[in-house]
Amino acid sequence: MNRSTPIVLLLLKVSLCASPLWAQINGVITNEAGEPLPFATVYVEGTTQGTTSNPNGAYSLELKPGSYQLVFQYLGYRPYTTGVELGAEGVRLDVTLQPYAVDLQESVVRADAEDPAYPIIRKAMAKRKYYRDQVPAYRCKAYVKGNIKFLDAPEKFMGRELGDLGGTLDSNRQGIIYLAESTSRLSYRAPDDYREEMISTKVSGNDNGFGFNRASQMDFNLYESYADFNRQIVSPIAGNAFGYYRYRLVGSLPGESGQTVHKIEVIPRRSEDPVYQGYLYIVDSLWNIQQADLMLRQGAMKIPALDSLRIRQVYVPVEEPDVWRLFSQHIDFTAGLFSFRLAGNFTGIFSEYDLDPEFEKNTFGGEVFRVEDGANELPMLYWDSIRPVPLTPEERLDYIKKDSLQEIRRSKPYLDSMDREQNRFRFINLLAGYDYENSYRKRELEVSSPLTTIQFNTVQGWNAGLSLNYRQEYGPYSTRWWEAGARLNYGFSDRRLRYAGSFTYRFEQIHRTQLRLSGGVDAAQFNGENPISPTVNSLLTLINRRNYMKLYDRSFGAVAFQRELVNGLRLKTSVEYARRSPLVNQSDYSFKDRDSRAYLSNDPRDALQFDPAFAAHEALLWTVELRFRFGQEYASYPRRRFILNWKGPEAHLRYRKGLPWAGSEVNYDHLSAWLEEVYQPVGVAGYLTYNLGGGGFLQQNRLFFMDFEHFLGNQTIFGNPERYLQTYLLLPYYDYSTAGWYGRAMVEHHFDGFLLDKVPGVRKLGWKVVAGAGFLYTEEQQDYLELRIGMEDIGWSVFRFLRVDGVFSRNSAGDWDGGFVLGLNLPAN
Repeated sequence: MNRSTPIVLLLLKVSLCASPLWAQINGVITNEAGEPLPFATVYVEGTTQGTTSNPNGAYSLELKPGSYQLVFQYLGYRPYTTGVELGAEGVRLDVTLQPYAVDLQESVVRADAEDPAYPIIRKAMAKRKYYRDQVPAYRCKAYVKGNIKFLDAPEKFMGRELGDLGGTLDSNRQGIIYLAESTSRLSYRAPDDYREEMISTKVSGNDNGFGFNRASQMDFNLYESYADFNRQIVSPIAGNAFGYYRYRLVGSLPGESGQTVHKIEVIPRRSEDPVYQGYLYIVDSLWNIQQADLMLRQGAMKIPALDSLRIRQVYVPVEEPDVWRLFSQHIDFTAGLFSFRLAGNFTGIFSEYDLDPEFEKNTFGGEVFRVEDGANELPMLYWDSIRPVPLTPEERLDYIKKDSLQEIRRSKPYLDSMDREQNRFRFINLLAGYDYENSYRKRELEVSSPLTTIQFNTVQGWNAGLSLNYRQEYGPYSTRWWEAGARLNYGFSDRRLRYAGSFTYRFEQIHRTQLRLSGGVDAAQFNGENPISPTVNSLLTLINRRNYMKLYDRSFGAVAFQRELVNGLRLKTSVEYARRSPLVNQSDYSFKDRDSRAYLSNDPRDALQFDPAFAAHEALLWTVELRFRFGQEYASYPRRRFILNWKGPEAHLRYRKGLPWAGSEVNYDHLSAWLEEVYQPVGVAGYLTYNLGGGGFLQQNRLFFMDFEHFLGNQTIFGNPERYLQTYLLLPYYDYSTAGWYGRAMVEHHFDGFLLDKVPGVRKLGWKVVAGAGFLYTEEQQDYLELRIGMEDIGWSVFRFLRVDGVFSRNSAGDWDGGFVLGLNLPAN
């Protein structure tokens, strides 16, 4: 194939779309008062060829010339069917829909009688699994349009002028920040296999962009018991729905094919439960959903910045007698953070269903989303010819304005001018550090603030440092990059300047192949997982003379490599040569009276041994690790791949070898394996997480204490919730370190709002209960048990970074202990 072929195919595609093989029906759908009806449904009777109106009531439908029966429908209005003769020149057809004035009268129910909605809902519940499993496979076309805009934005944020955000905001501080369209082929196979192939996409103001429209993410299936919106939201026809909803029959009305359709109001029993509110339209005798108009409030989703989310669905008959499929879906949301107010909507049109598809052998697998080459290169002529939902005047203006400005915004003078403003040194940089960026050349330099690195420990005394990081990216999508970093640290008590550097190169973005070189001198914790944060150690050492951090001197050079071998299976390997030397306490300083408590030694095994903890030596270490994610799913873009999700736990296998070569004084083999799950939904009861593992030394001819298997412990009142699946909250840092065999287990259940949402007053706080247990076994110390129960998401608005746990532990001697741990997300280094 020659190089001109893609251009030829592109021209052919546009020509076919613009040719007289297709003609257009367009118009406006209004009510009897002349007001536009947004998101009204228009389709060819007996098919899924159709569209919806835009927010101004305008619609556009592409069909081959011929005779058609068109159905127009809108929630609360009588369906209207009319015949159309369509020629090559197209047809203008404006439609006025009439409301149900009589049929939708409110049902009157005696106080002691059950609302007539309940028998209807019971029948819909009984048919839920039938309709969920009715179509085992299908293929269809999908069109998605997304629009997100500012409703309001401040003129200043954190002391900085925002201006008009590069032309996004108008004089009312409003404007579109995201506008994108896409067309896709969507394939499905029961029970949960999806594959989406994006055929074309357009992003306003970015010809290189692909947007984040995903048709496969818009199929919110109410026939499933739950839908995942941060929480597991209960379907109004789920088997347990009566515990979460009340129902009211608003009225019954005739459908477009003579069926009676019942409009039922869905009412939450408790506002903070994971539930919808709104309306379902159930077809009599079939007991399927014809339409849904449901709202999710912030309290139901527990997403602080998201105020509300509205979902409107329309189903249409595809095959007799009772096969209906999703035809259109509209999602509207409002959100706010600080003084920013946002609103957005996503419209999906699903058409041309094939209910008996023949899939190729490799249709379903790890790749669930793929963008075809050239998908973002189609001109506006193509989009004007195939777009099923007309643009609003605001959207059309946004395309024109941003598309005309994008070349300017990519130019060197424009990017340099933006960088000059961004790169100005400000007072806040003294605390937050300084970043210098050259956007045109894709270069960035980061310099940390020495003020934020001031720490204290008994080995170095007061110490502070400086770090620099330089990054260079290549290509339009930055699929290749390299990064070089350096850091300095000076200890004022041991009078040592320590330094280290690293160089990392990313070769490509498909398998994420990466090479890293590093070396230098540092004061390292005996447990390389850094069980105690330097910040926490500094506070406790200075205030309470608790010097938990134990350090040794490491002069090292290392090389590391990683690559995904096949989907889900990732290889990491490294080689390190290090000279490891003991360190002893050099400072007795603290804020507290020295006589109140003596500092312990820097020997992690003997707190009263103040001599060097080990003899200086050299060590050559090789580590190789395989990580496998069960059911890993990814999205493929030109020259890039992004991991989206995985359907099971992560399995890890690690082998660590001490090599007695080139002067190295270590010789051992260590093997470990573990299984970790970070999100296993349990319906409305929340989700489960766990970490199960074990291992040991195959041989241990010679090793030092830093080579032992260590476990993340905690002897402070502070913890890091991000590491709780690996951390024992009351375990002494090194008491259970082992050179033998061991087993460990950690499990936590996050109840979300399952418990507290039922408590009036408390449920408004948004706090969530979490409970867990940990177990550890080593050959030397035998077993350790830990139980915990706590509250997470403590805070307000989006600032919910606190967690408090009550913890009980039992050691190998059978002694019980207890305490409270305050969870804060703190850096480990």
